Amino acid sequence: MNRDGGIMFKKFLSYYSGKKKLLIMVLTSVVVYSFIELSLPIFTRRILNIYIPGKNTDKIIMSGVWLVILIVLYVIMQFVVAYYGHVLGTGLETTMREKAFEKLQMLPFSYYDSNKTGRIMSRLTNDLRDVGELMHHGVEDLLGVLLMSVLGYIYLVQINFTITTILFAVAFTAIIVMSVMRTNSMKAFKAVRVRHGELNSQLESSISGIRLTKAFSNEEYEIEKFGLQNMEYSETYKIAYKKLAKTMASNQMFIQLLNITLIIIGALLVINNKITFGDLVAYVLYIGLLTGPLRKITGMLELFQSGWAGFERFQELMDEPVTIVNDVNPIIMNNIKGNIEFDNVMFGYDSVDLENGKVENNILKNFSLKIENGKMIALVGPSGVGKTTLVQLIPRFYDVVSGSIRIDGVDIKKYELKSLRKNIGYVQQDVFIFGGTIKENILYGKPEATDEEVIEAAKKSDIHDFIMTLDEGYETIVGERGVTLSGGQKQRISIARIFLKDPKILILDEATSALDNITEAYIQRSLEKVIVGRTVVVVAHRLSTIQRADEIIVMSRDGIVQRGKHEELLAVEGHYSNLYNAQKEGFIR
Repeated sequence: MNRDGGIMFKKFLSYYSGKKKLLIMVLTSVVVYSFIELSLPIFTRRILNIYIPGKNTDKIIMSGVWLVILIVLYVIMQFVVAYYGHVLGTGLETTMREKAFEKLQMLPFSYYDSNKTGRIMSRLTNDLRDVGELMHHGVEDLLGVLLMSVLGYIYLVQINFTITTILFAVAFTAIIVMSVMRTNSMKAFKAVRVRHGELNSQLESSISGIRLTKAFSNEEYEIEKFGLQNMEYSETYKIAYKKLAKTMASNQMFIQLLNITLIIIGALLVINNKITFGDLVAYVLYIGLLTGPLRKITGMLELFQSGWAGFERFQELMDEPVTIVNDVNPIIMNNIKGNIEFDNVMFGYDSVDLENGKVENNILKNFSLKIENGKMIALVGPSGVGKTTLVQLIPRFYDVVSGSIRIDGVDIKKYELKSLRKNIGYVQQDVFIFGGTIKENILYGKPEATDEEVIEAAKKSDIHDFIMTLDEGYETIVGERGVTLSGGQKQRISIARIFLKDPKILILDEATSALDNITEAYIQRSLEKVIVGRTVVVVAHRLSTIQRADEIIVMSRDGIVQRGKHEELLAVEGHYSNLYNAQKEGFIR
């Protein structure tokens, strides 16, 4: 095993640390029932070689009694292994899934930008299920095989060295050959995992977008696209199982070769009085016991291949760097005023050279802007100039490449991340609604809020009256992604969250751009209430919604090209007046 493999194996074993007692109980049971299995050939040999020739009825009966007792104990040990072994595997799987989910909560937006949802889900479900099976059956079966092999050899070599050595040489050769073949199979199964994640991602995307598919009558297109993905997955699976089938066939070949070797050599030794008939029967029984573990090796190989591939993918997630972290001695953000300052900020989503502070595909370049507390600042300009990027930097969804962002004169990187985000409210165009109740969705703004606070927040956001028309009121289930709610209702719920959270800084990222004019007017009324007493940064395409902003910042790919109040910007020729007149004439919205 190479260094990387050794490190990975240590990480694998580390997950047993919290389940040591359960692991010891299961492994002890494996040891006990392995000894019991080995006792059967011993009792049989003694009965055939000693008790029957000696016509010792009492010994035969006593042996039968002991065998019954051992069988009862064997059944108990098998139950312990079967039940508590699975409890162990499920417990480890659950622990790892919790750790993975916790890690997902810590990862930055950039991770989700480059990883498909389906692949992430596959790591937490299918992969960890296979890992749990490996952590249970893998250890159990491996210990059983080792005990049966070592103890069996020690016992049988005392009967006849030659035949025992030959039989174990065949078995050892089988293990070596299958181990070599396992390496190629593992690579193939790792490819299967990758394809499985891609298939899940495609499926999740298609299901989520089913309404769009039907709206464009693109069912056949989606079927064709999914069919190609499904076929690629199937072909990858075929390759993996072809290699596995070769391993299984080789395993069976060696098992039969083991039986043939025993029959031929054993028969010759009996004829030549080198061993007794009882000795031969003991060999036959033991080989029967040994072939079971050898057959398990094939299953172990399949289990190891899928489980280890799953563990590697899980560990890739756990090793993913958390780039948005707290300072060594973070400052808790309390009682802030809400002054925001961008100082020579540079940012891009890729091709970042941190050492030299360079960004090839830069979105923001040497961007500077001061926003006074209690003021409403609007960001306008064409798509792709960095408006949404800019506001996402304030709560540290991403970190700047160079320059700094300060709130009340303190670099936001020095603030404790949780306290920073608690003081910032974010309302976006595409409001996400969880598949629970209306109350649960509003409570997302402040999970510990009372029912009275929830109702008050709903009233302030003008959603309370609508909620009370529903049969279940605040306990109404809204469906996946809030499918039973309109766009305006979703937006009001998101505003209710803000009233509950009560942040000092509020970001409105095109919060009304997806709504019709009438609904927009209602939402604007709610927003006018929520912005009072807060520093507000608005990203807007509809210029009619920002006319009362304290300052409008007009952006282009070159940065800020105009700034001022609505009336001031209209009075001069430039980007803003052109945008406003185009919207007024209906050329753009």
